[in-house]
Amino acid sequence: MYLTQKFAAFIAGTNYDDLPEQVVMLAKERIMDTLGAAIAGSVNWEYAAQLREACKKLGSGECSVIGGEKCYPAAHAAMINATYAHSVELDDGHKNAGCHAGAVVVPTALTMAQAMGKSGRELIAAVAIGYEVTYRIASHVNPAQINKGFHPSSNCGAYGAAAVAGKLMGLNEEQLANALGQAGMLASGTMEATKSGQRAKCVQVGNAAYNGILAACLAQTGMEACLTALEGPNGLFATQSENVDVEDVCRDLGKVYTIGDTYNKMYPSCRHAQPGIEAALDLSVEHRIDPTDVAAVHIGTHKVAYELTGIIKEPKNSGEAKFSLAYGSAVALRRHRFGVADLMERSYTDPETLRLADKVTCEIDPDVQAVFPKKRGAKVRIELKDGTVYEKELYDLKGSPGNPVSIGELERKFMSSAGAAMPEIRAQQLLELLRDVEALDSVDGLVSLLY
Repeated sequence: MYLTQKFAAFIAGTNYDDLPEQVVMLAKERIMDTLGAAIAGSVNWEYAAQLREACKKLGSGECSVIGGEKCYPAAHAAMINATYAHSVELDDGHKNAGCHAGAVVVPTALTMAQAMGKSGRELIAAVAIGYEVTYRIASHVNPAQINKGFHPSSNCGAYGAAAVAGKLMGLNEEQLANALGQAGMLASGTMEATKSGQRAKCVQVGNAAYNGILAACLAQTGMEACLTALEGPNGLFATQSENVDVEDVCRDLGKVYTIGDTYNKMYPSCRHAQPGIEAALDLSVEHRIDPTDVAAVHIGTHKVAYELTGIIKEPKNSGEAKFSLAYGSAVALRRHRFGVADLMERSYTDPETLRLADKVTCEIDPDVQAVFPKKRGAKVRIELKDGTVYEKELYDLKGSPGNPVSIGELERKFMSSAGAAMPEIRAQQLLELLRDVEALDSVDGLVSLLY
């Protein structure tokens, strides 16, 4: 049996009542956290209007997008919302795989639940299934997939989106296997977007949602697909990774759930930059460092983090601000924070912040590199003008599985994110529905608060 068929059996046979209580709780957290990121992205991503305009030219439908009209086909509505979810780098991710499942899975699930008239319980089940498929693939192909230049969220995310869409469409096992095979044929996205076109990088993540829904629709018609899309000689594992343990991919599927391997992003930046940013923030607060007293900042990190975030010191736009370890650390030192507001032009062009960022030196640290990818961290050394030195080595970021945040902290993050786009009372109403989403007979009331 091929992996697409094993996954298909799991998808078809898993419903809300089959999920462990902990998985239900985690899926609800993922829905809330991802929607918060998407709401923030709908007003903080500079190309939001352009994407909506482009998608309107491709057809009309009955699905809505966050902050927009109810006029899109399901695949394009999910694509837009998924793009928003990834646009400000506040979306969750897998602790080792470098993959942002939530940005693809949750918007796909919510859009398809709206389109298919599904309940909150069916939404939760689809989300849990989508995370499982995405994570099991992504965790087995990375970091090799990233090293070969492919973007995990857009490539692996297409499989998760196909699983979600297929489940909510009620596809049978054969159709689900074909949907996953089609997703493998449609999946795309490269890491080159982190170097050029960063502000539009999120579109390829949104496209994973589109491709997943398209794959499910094609499978529903009876179209055959590439069932060996994963383990075949020219499949995902062979072309985008190396030495994948094929037998391990679906081991204990349906018994062991990996959604607990999710980290929450507490800062709107590339996850690889965040250990350095958080360590600088911690040192600044702990020692009450006056940024004018700083002579130099040295940040040692792993190779992937350096290549993605260690080069830019003077961001020219919000995309570069999200991928600049020097800038993020400088903001943390000056402002004792790093939030969505710091992606705005008035922040990343601030002369004092840029002068401090220029004092930050990033390099590959052999000790930090040695434990990558099992651990992803940074060493930060802050030297003051009077010769005082403060140092910190950090691996378990706030919000990671090893250093989790409370549901209260996640709800405050949601309110902060949603507050960027809607009145507080409306955000509170949305939060209350999300707290008991399993009680909803329909997601229409939830969706209506988003536009």
